[in-house]
Amino acid sequence: MFIIAEYSKKGEELKERAKQLFEEANMDFTESDEDTDIIRLAFAGQYSAGKSSIIKMLTGRSDISVGAGITTQDVHTYEWSGMEVIDTPGIGTGIRYDHDEISYRAFAGADMIVYVVTNELFDSFLAEHFRNLAIEKDKAGEMILVVNKMERTSEGNTKEQQDIIREDLRDVLAPYSPEQLNLCFLDAESYLETDDEDDPEIVNELVERSGFSHFIEILNHFVSEKSLSAKLTTGLYILDEKLEKAIEELRPKSSDADIDALEENYLQQRHVFVDARVRIEQEVKDIFSNAASEVRNLGLESANLIYEGCKKEEVEFELENNVRQSNEIIEKCQQDAALLIETRLTAMGQEIEEMENSVFSRELKMRLSGKFDGLPENVKKMFGAAVPEIRKAGQALVNNAYKAGAEGGLKLANFAGGNVHNIVLKAGKMIGYKFKPWQAVKIAKGVAVGGHILGIVGVGLNVFMQIKEDVDTDRIRIDMRNNRQNIRSQFNSAANELEDFGRGFVRNSIEKSLAEPISDLDNKIRDIRESRSNRSAVCNKMELLQRECQTLIHDIHNM
Repeated sequence: MFIIAEYSKKGEELKERAKQLFEEANMDFTESDEDTDIIRLAFAGQYSAGKSSIIKMLTGRSDISVGAGITTQDVHTYEWSGMEVIDTPGIGTGIRYDHDEISYRAFAGADMIVYVVTNELFDSFLAEHFRNLAIEKDKAGEMILVVNKMERTSEGNTKEQQDIIREDLRDVLAPYSPEQLNLCFLDAESYLETDDEDDPEIVNELVERSGFSHFIEILNHFVSEKSLSAKLTTGLYILDEKLEKAIEELRPKSSDADIDALEENYLQQRHVFVDARVRIEQEVKDIFSNAASEVRNLGLESANLIYEGCKKEEVEFELENNVRQSNEIIEKCQQDAALLIETRLTAMGQEIEEMENSVFSRELKMRLSGKFDGLPENVKKMFGAAVPEIRKAGQALVNNAYKAGAEGGLKLANFAGGNVHNIVLKAGKMIGYKFKPWQAVKIAKGVAVGGHILGIVGVGLNVFMQIKEDVDTDRIRIDMRNNRQNIRSQFNSAANELEDFGRGFVRNSIEKSLAEPISDLDNKIRDIRESRSNRSAVCNKMELLQRECQTLIHDIHNM
């Protein structure tokens, strides 16, 4: 199961149901571009390599043309499970001169690029296109490399044949490895043949031969590694907020004004947590994104150090300096992110504590303590361990109720005091982890010992020597261009890994740290609302839908 597609589909279904409920309640459900952050999956690569067949295998759509020859000459976009799947023209068709440009525009906004070649692998033209996309366009970090039509090999789609091809690919893909590019082996035609087969054993054999299950595993791993699930929660957060506002408008008042005040208090707390989460997430993402951009720029500068007649010593000095700068940028961005998180969470904790100690909260706690036995059961249970003490206090201790609450009895603030501190500590576990992602140091070491990295495609120190023979000029220029690409790819890889780490940093230090208190507040608010018996049917439906939305957000966070 392609997990993110399932979650995306559920999110779309929730939105459609919400639209119907808003219409039923005569309320406006206005959508904006911010409401949906669509995940885009683009297919690229060799013509007649079976891109359309793989898309049909993945989506199950029957309206996708497949067959021998060139089936895609323009970009086709398919809606599937709330995602966009983009089929681009094949490379090297010779039919249209603008195929590459058409494809590059489609790749610009893609979150995942499945690059497809056949079992015959790369020729020089396709290899050049691949390197241009992976390095010059900096898309290697978004790639899944698929070798399709494996049944045409001598051993079929077997592990033995896959191992042979994997090793054959290493030199072509350098400086990337097959593992870095999430290499996968398929025979999509075998999977599509199951449509015409009734025998279960043959169906299972065809599915196994196709490599479909491993393809799905690779996709799921990629989604997890790149934290793409965060794009799904963006729209769900907005939907949750819309439902909350509608419920507030529809919900009836309680017969007890203090219960209404308690709900409002919890809503204010929730707003503090949600607002902090949104702001911190964006600020931290910006820190990592800006740092990655600086590293990429240093990579471009480093690549441009290689030109005809360049001096080895000058290249070594400048390259080592750029590597050092990149490491400093990476270290600083982590420090900046950690400091920002600690500062923002501390400020959030102070805000919650101020709410807890306000005159409003003190007086409300006194009133609730004084009439505790008469409160609805749903409201009583949310005070948990404080219940015995409040019962013991009784009416005789009404005047001292706040003191009892402050010493461990009734607390309105869900995560006041030490509990907020625990959130900071929980986030700190991730904050304290230092990320040293990359292999750029190897560039400096390689150059320092005689141009090892620069010689990765056979140039060696010839790069730094005067070219005397015209016959060697073209070869050396090609080698120098490849070396420039190799150097740039090292910096690009570092930048990509830094952004991946940043997304994980946000997920673990912010999303997961704040998910528990927000969920707990949601439960308390829900308990209060369920204590009211005079809610309208549409209000009930919206509350149930909101619960589903919050559950889906929780499930996505735990992918």
